[in-house]
Amino acid sequence: MSGLRRDDGPIAQPGGVVVVTLFDCRTLRNVLRVWWAHQWVKPAVRRLAPAFLGVRLYIDWPARRVRSVSLWSDGKGLFAMGEVGEHIRAAHLVSGWGVATSGGVFGYAGDWREVMFGPGYRTNSPLVDDMTVQAKE
Repeated sequence: MSGLRRDDGPIAQPGGVVVVTLFDCRTLRNVLRVWWAHQWVKPAVRRLAPAFLGVRLYIDWPARRVRSVSLWSDGKGLFAMGEVGEHIRAAHLVSGWGVATSGGVFGYAGDWREVMFGPGYRTNSPLVDDMTVQAKE
């Protein structure tokens, strides 16, 4: 399986990543199942994936969709999810319920001021503990 591992791109950049997964549940029952699955999986992820900072679910009740937004201090830490048995089992369950999923990994693009307005003051990513302000270039 290591041959499939990709160690470049956003996950290799410093500053952590944000992972967004969309669950198209279609039914209220599946919305509740996906919520339950996250509650069940979260403690195991905290225990086995040191780069995991936290997760929040955003539920669109009328559309029967759930978005999971998780924060990671190190993009390569995502590979620890392959060691979390509860996550693997939950992924199989969700698939069996007929819930369609899509997801994306978003890397740190830089200080918001530099992203919006060009070069200026920079801080490190808010997904890492070092909040050192770097001098203006």
